[in-house]
Amino acid sequence: MKKIVIVTRRLIMGGIEKALISMLDAIPKDQFEVTVLVMGHGGELEDEIPDHVKVECLYGYEKTTVEKIWNSIKKGKFIRAFKIGWYTLQAKMDKSVFKQEWYHSKMIPVIDSEYDIAIAYHVPASFPVVFVMKNIKAKTKIAWIHADVSQFKEELKPYKQFYEKYDKIFCVSKYAMENFNDLYPNLKEKTSVFNNILDRKRIVLMAKNGEGFNDQFNGIRMVTVGRLTFEKGHDLIPNVLMKLRSEGHNIRWYCIGDGERRSVIESLIKKYGLEEHLILLGTKRNPYRFIYECDIYVQPSRHEGYCISLAEARAFYKPIVTTDTVGAREQIESGQNGLIINVEENEIYTAINTLIKNQNLCVKFEKNLKKSNIDAANEIKKLLDIVG
Repeated sequence: MKKIVIVTRRLIMGGIEKALISMLDAIPKDQFEVTVLVMGHGGELEDEIPDHVKVECLYGYEKTTVEKIWNSIKKGKFIRAFKIGWYTLQAKMDKSVFKQEWYHSKMIPVIDSEYDIAIAYHVPASFPVVFVMKNIKAKTKIAWIHADVSQFKEELKPYKQFYEKYDKIFCVSKYAMENFNDLYPNLKEKTSVFNNILDRKRIVLMAKNGEGFNDQFNGIRMVTVGRLTFEKGHDLIPNVLMKLRSEGHNIRWYCIGDGERRSVIESLIKKYGLEEHLILLGTKRNPYRFIYECDIYVQPSRHEGYCISLAEARAFYKPIVTTDTVGAREQIESGQNGLIINVEENEIYTAINTLIKNQNLCVKFEKNLKKSNIDAANEIKKLLDIVG
């Protein structure tokens, strides 16, 4: 059995995490022994990891640093106890995210096992990039780029030394790879595309069995899926919705997901009096019936690497409006199977208004989406071929 280890943050409800689970499902369990190392346990998607995959928490299962130190002392691991305390203190005192990640990696000992493949699977400037290179022994080390690196140029500078040591770098879209190659032209030879895998049959089945709309609304339903963060652009929605309603459209816009910007969005909803028209549904482990039942899917992100929620909307053949991110260009041909617009409120409004008024265009998008390949299941061969 070949051994693969994958390091990520937490298995929260997010596109990166859902893409990881789809990839794990696609790895033949009779040929590979797979371990996922997480920084923190308890994410919403943790129990969706396939049964044959081992999940281990790098920081242990203690809730506090004091508890971690005390448990190490009780086991006679005094040096480890000291490292936990010292490097936790150093990380708290340093404002640099990179330095914080560096100290965190020093807190954890080098893993004894040796793997055929070790994968850093998260955003490009993050702990897994450091940890895989410093703390894991593997024949081949792979970095996975899930974001548009042009948005992280400053943050990525100290990580360059690590990327140069990786054997392979996978980017989740062609445009994400082009931006990575622009930033690191010397790494071009070991960089290639690995599209996120989506199991369409699985999510269609989940849609049939999942929770859907129950508010008896009989107008136009629009849905956006994504964590409530600045990058996802939810703060653009209230003003767009106000303009659409001023046109006389009977619309409700539903946002699935949660995050640190929830209070900001709630304030905007109250400011514009949209309590009955802009609904924050929170995190949904199974959001697929909502996507299946909506009339228009909107992705107002400021930047994306690939955008798994956009792929999910494509899987249900929905009329799509998306902002112009690298992830959007990989999936949507504007005017043929969706509309791509700039990250600007008036353009989002105009695109949605166009779809509402032009049902023939919606039908055209649906037909073209049905012809396209959505699941990208054959992508897993790119990973498996590395170990032979």
